[in-house]
Order: sequence, then C-alpha cells, then structure tokens
Amino acid sequence: MPSWKGQSRGNLLGYKIFIFTLKYLGLSFAYFILFFVSFYFFIFSRSSSKITFQYFRKILKYSRAKARWSIYLNYLVFGKVILDKFAILGGLKSKFTYNFDGEHHLREMAENKTGGIIVNAHIGNFEIAGQLLERLNTRINILMLDAEHQKIKKYLTEILTNKEVNIIPIQSDFSHIVPISKALIDKELIAMAGDRFIQDSKVCEVDFMGQKAFFPTGPFYLAARFGVPVTFAFAMKESKTHYHFFATAPEKVKRFKDPEEQEQELVRFVGKYAKEFERILRMYPLQWFNYYHFWKTK
Repeated sequence: MPSWKGQSRGNLLGYKIFIFTLKYLGLSFAYFILFFVSFYFFIFSRSSSKITFQYFRKILKYSRAKARWSIYLNYLVFGKVILDKFAILGGLKSKFTYNFDGEHHLREMAENKTGGIIVNAHIGNFEIAGQLLERLNTRINILMLDAEHQKIKKYLTEILTNKEVNIIPIQSDFSHIVPISKALIDKELIAMAGDRFIQDSKVCEVDFMGQKAFFPTGPFYLAARFGVPVTFAFAMKESKTHYHFFATAPEKVKRFKDPEEQEQELVRFVGKYAKEFERILRMYPLQWFNYYHFWKTK
C-alpha cells in the first residue's frame, strides 16, 4: 500500500532565502529566480519527476511532450505557491486578491461556534487561507503532516501575522492528539490534509481520477468522535496575485455504536471528499504537489 513517509521538499535555509528575496528584492524578482530553480529540479529530481510524469501521462492522459513540459510547470507553480505563502503570512496580504466560493459556510461554523474540521489537500495553497479567513473571528488550527521539518514550522510560526492561526505539527509520540482534542472541545476550526497518510493509518479504498486510491479516514473519525461538522476547502492560485477559495457546506459525520455502520459512514465521507478533490484537481491539474506514489499498486 503506498503511504507517505512524512517528508516534504525544502529546508530551513531555502525558506530563509525565499524570505530574504521577498523582503529586499520583491515578489517579481523572486518569481524570476524560480525559472532557474524549477529547471534545476526538472533536471535533477528524477524520482519526483518520474512520479509526476506518471500522473500527467497515465492519469490525465497527456502526450509525452505535454507531460514532460507539465512537470516543469508543476515545479514552477510549486515554487510560486511557496513564495506567495511567505509573502502573505509575512504581512504582504494586501498585494494579493482573492474571491470565495463558500466562505459563508465557514462563517456559519464560526458564528454558530460549532467548531469543525476543514479537510483540504496538498493542492493550491491552503496555508494562506488561515490568513485570508482571519475576519471569521475564530481560531484556525492548521495540522501539518511533516515529521521532518520542525524547525521550518517554528520559523513559519514566527513570521505569522495573524495570531489566530495556530500550526499543530505531527509528533512521533502522538502528543499532537492533545492540542487537536482541545481545539475541537473548544469549538475551534482544524484544517488538515485528507490526501496523505502515514504507515499504519486507518484508510479506505475509493475511486479517484479513474483509478483506485487509498485515503485516510482519520479526519472523519475525529469529526464523528467530537460531534463537529466537516467541510472540504481548497485555495487555488489563478494568477500572479489572485487566489480562488472553495468550500463545501458543512456536514455532520454520524456516530454509530456498531463498528460496521461507523466504517460505512467513514467510507461514505471519504468518497464525498475524493469526489470534490477530483473536481478541483481537474480544474487546476498543475497544482497538485504530490511527489510519491499515490494510486493503488498491483
């Protein structure tokens, strides 16, 4: 079963260079540098490029030439998204514009103090949504599934301008369960990715992009366990300084005493999530930053 190893691209020095470039040379110059950085990854990151090629070639049915060109564009967009993230989290939010489809759903959750789980994915730039949604007047906790780069998370936390955004890093000793539980008990919002899982996680198999894939049931189990609604939300880059936010109507995950009934409920919600995830991904195929084998292997 393909599972994520808890590692993402990038290091602390690289992120600090991004911040320095943004602060002293500007976003446009930082974008210019990315043309060369993306080409470097295109040439030398063979393992991730091979995986991305399979996505464009086998899943999206691109021609070989278009698939290879799309690999480079994917790296380029990924770099831009990271730069945008630091620019917005670092206080340059006014340089960006955005529009919302479904913001009222999250506003309703905040105003009614229901708390809830926002299930997103490693597409677009969801981390910036916490800054953009600061006017919801509620605390938003972003769960980052990245076991390797605690220093980067600490650095990100230091540059956050919206203190209502809290980053909860996954810990190997499962101590992250405590702040997650507290946030849900306090009726806060928690944002977590639903497209990755680590070894030994509870998963189920659903149809996704025409192939079978495994998705974690954890986000929906938490929603059932704490009686909070879930919504699917994504923030997608549409131009140099414009983002489009999507959010679905919140739904409660029923809790059953019968384990089989509970499992069926979790599978049903995973299927709903996968369907919405696929809808967004087909609109923005270059913005899925997935660099490991995702689909079920024979």
